[in-house]
Amino acid sequence: MMTTRTYWQTYRTELLFYFGFLTMLGVAFFFQAIYADSYDVTAPAPTSNEVINVLVDRLAAAYLWLVLTPAIIWSAEWISKRSLPFIVTVGMHFAAGIFFTFIHIPIYISYIYGIHSLIPWMYSGIFEKMADVSYLDYVISSLSRVNHVYRLLYYSIIIAIHFAFDYFRKFSERELRASQLEVQLKEAQIRTLHQQLQPHFLFNTLNGISSLMYSSVDQADKMLTYLGDLLRISLERMNVPEVPLKDDIAFIERYLLIEKTRMGDRLIVKTNFQPDTLDALVPCMMAQPLLENAIKHGVAPHSRTGTVIASSWRVAEKLFLQIEDDGPGFTAPLEQNLTKGYGIKNTLDRLSILYGQNYSLTFSNKENGGLRATLSIPYRMLTD
Repeated sequence: MMTTRTYWQTYRTELLFYFGFLTMLGVAFFFQAIYADSYDVTAPAPTSNEVINVLVDRLAAAYLWLVLTPAIIWSAEWISKRSLPFIVTVGMHFAAGIFFTFIHIPIYISYIYGIHSLIPWMYSGIFEKMADVSYLDYVISSLSRVNHVYRLLYYSIIIAIHFAFDYFRKFSERELRASQLEVQLKEAQIRTLHQQLQPHFLFNTLNGISSLMYSSVDQADKMLTYLGDLLRISLERMNVPEVPLKDDIAFIERYLLIEKTRMGDRLIVKTNFQPDTLDALVPCMMAQPLLENAIKHGVAPHSRTGTVIASSWRVAEKLFLQIEDDGPGFTAPLEQNLTKGYGIKNTLDRLSILYGQNYSLTFSNKENGGLRATLSIPYRMLTD
């Protein structure tokens, strides 16, 4: 049930628009009356009280339609919901307009009587001419002689404004529902991709642990401890599509502990994360697949020491995250290598859902050997 508060919140702009438009009509009819009187050269110039009387009268006649507006809107909506033929609908609106015109006249005359009793000089000319006319006779004579056309104009304008605002409200609600559904769909897709990435990551890590079980139980035990920390963090972020970069760095630091435990001194990791990027939002677990790719292809296959460099920086409204290794790079076409890795494919899918076309992830062979992966996404803070 709509309360007075919710009704005002819903229809506030529409009601204010009615007030403004009725004010314009009242002022327009005031100038029309003044302009018409100026053509009568025999009539004396109006006094200031008479001018005020005409202005107040025209505005009051317009504002009194606000009293009838709720009933007019209800009847207009009732007519529109009947799904009647167009001619019948127009006829019913015409009949409703005449009805509310007839209702407006006694309300207007009651206002004249009331204001005259409080301020005698207001409408004094009318009451001097109709000293012997009763209230009822005045109402009946007004119903038969006033111009109903301009009163029908008020009715028409009120329902036109209402249906215009009603259409806009329904359009806005449809847009909002569509936007909410789109957000919910994106969140569901991201959760699905996130959940798909966890088994992939878990399988790769357990595979590394199993290889250590025969050579170093202590090292394998450390890896299981680190893996437990990673799984806890991953579960905490199950429904979080984006996190500050500093939180993702904390995640990859634990992941790198696992890789360092497995590979020992063969793996060297260097970082260069700019301070102004640490609070920027990035997709959850975004850097891990890129690091895994660099370690898997650039360091793990070789007996020599390998270096992986992770860095971030900001340029205007773009955040850049880069992972480099000093391995051999891609010898086959890049596209063939990228389509083989599930982690990279999952990353591309999540980037597409989160940012549409407003991102880039490029892989290129470095001049002195190794692979460079550069990610560019919109720079946004948690409060944006």
